[in-house]
Amino acid sequence: MAFFMLACLSLSPCGWAIDTAVGHPTFLSPHASPIRVANGRIYVVNTPADTLDVIDALSLDLLARVNVGIDPVGAAVRPDGKEVWVSNHVSDSVSVIDTDPSSPTYLQVIATIQDLDPVTGATRFDEPVGIAFAGNEKGYVALSSENEVAVIDVATRRLIRKIDIPAQDPRTIAVHDGRLFVIPFESNNQTQISGCTGELDGDLCTFDAVEHVIENNNVLSQFAVVDIVKHPNVPDRDLFVFDTETDQLLQTVSSLGTLLYGLAIDSKGRVFITQTDARNDANGRAGTMGEGLEEMENRAFLNRLTVVDCGVNCSGTEFFDLEPPPPLNPAPQAALATPFAIEISDDDATLVVSAAGSNTLFTVDASSGQVLGRVSVGAVPRGIVLESAPLGRPLRAWVLNAAANTVSTVDVSDPANPQVTATLSLADPTPPAVKRGRLAFNDAGASSSGTFSCESCHPDGNTDQLVWVLDTPICDIPGCNQIPPRVTLPIRGLRDVAPYHWDGIPGDPYGGNNTANISGSDPPNCSASEPGRLRVG
Repeated sequence: MAFFMLACLSLSPCGWAIDTAVGHPTFLSPHASPIRVANGRIYVVNTPADTLDVIDALSLDLLARVNVGIDPVGAAVRPDGKEVWVSNHVSDSVSVIDTDPSSPTYLQVIATIQDLDPVTGATRFDEPVGIAFAGNEKGYVALSSENEVAVIDVATRRLIRKIDIPAQDPRTIAVHDGRLFVIPFESNNQTQISGCTGELDGDLCTFDAVEHVIENNNVLSQFAVVDIVKHPNVPDRDLFVFDTETDQLLQTVSSLGTLLYGLAIDSKGRVFITQTDARNDANGRAGTMGEGLEEMENRAFLNRLTVVDCGVNCSGTEFFDLEPPPPLNPAPQAALATPFAIEISDDDATLVVSAAGSNTLFTVDASSGQVLGRVSVGAVPRGIVLESAPLGRPLRAWVLNAAANTVSTVDVSDPANPQVTATLSLADPTPPAVKRGRLAFNDAGASSSGTFSCESCHPDGNTDQLVWVLDTPICDIPGCNQIPPRVTLPIRGLRDVAPYHWDGIPGDPYGGNNTANISGSDPPNCSASEPGRLRVG
């Protein structure tokens, strides 16, 4: 329902007010390690305000707000603690902040890293997100929309080279023991439509794509069996490992999840990845007579942690399910939707993880995958920095709640009973209506299972790049066996444009033909009380 509410907020036929005074706070932004700690200082990106906010870890006082570029989404501390680098997602740049207290430029931006074409002036440093350092001499920056990682000479602030990442949207990166680890965000899960141009096999290939897509493009797939299938030939590259001396690829690991959010690496080289695994193929076979979200127990995603043993070579993949697998459902308020940020204690025993869709911080036994404890924090926790006690046990976690734009401090010394000890509000220029919509968009409590939100299918307002069958009513047209699968579409750019992809479900302010009604026109509908065909909860 949050999806529909957001659309109506921006479409005047619903009769709701439109806030025309929009700016940077209205962006839907990705995040990767947006909060860091060094020398008693907490460094947190204030994304809507375009600043890096500096907090004293003991007094909790705000020490400074450093203006950086537009849409700061990630931060990293140089190993010697003398600089913090901030990735500016929209400015296509990295701001370098002096964090040496003895320096005359302390807590000031002393350099901006970017790469512009000398002829056209166009950026070649597009949409940076994650940052990592290999010592004090070399930095890495994930260029998400370019599917590249930029290698930066720290001393000169200049681009050395770019590393190609043959997967979609690298965001989170980390350096450990002479290796660079990169995960692409939209890694896919090998699913596709079962069309082909060769001989039909009735399984992976069920219809002639030329005949039924190009020559006869119709909305109800008449006389064609259109399935969602997992095809073994579709690449699914999920983890890339590079040598930090040579920047050469060492290994690629596949099939670790669908949307990959965060990663942590312990001292033994075990890699822990937060991810959601889409179940879009679970009801993707045609002729299932109404197999929609309701029949899937409203479990469109599995919320998981993936563990890969990269002590020597990356192998031995293991999955930790954070909720009971279908057909079981988690108990009320027990779901851990959209595992996002992740850190591991210095003794390698405890994982501290955020569930961004459930507004929860939780702890996990790093060996067994058992959830130990949980606590509610602010809205949409997307960043964690963890402090450990002298013997390595977890001590305190700092959490950036991205939608609330607050920082929570959490006592995790007893992993079974984490406690919020303070909440700090960051300066937030976000308009109240935009904030309300953002909270609703990310809230997994809108689903009956509590396991996914609108954000799950439309991450950061974009698309998961998957095909789904959310409802398969019986067709009454000869040769039709189901409403065909459809690609997830972005919600960015919906303002003041007709919703051509809508199906006459609640929130459609125009009505019109759709795949459930090709012979007539549904009347305009902005009423949430009319359920429509799509079951969302």
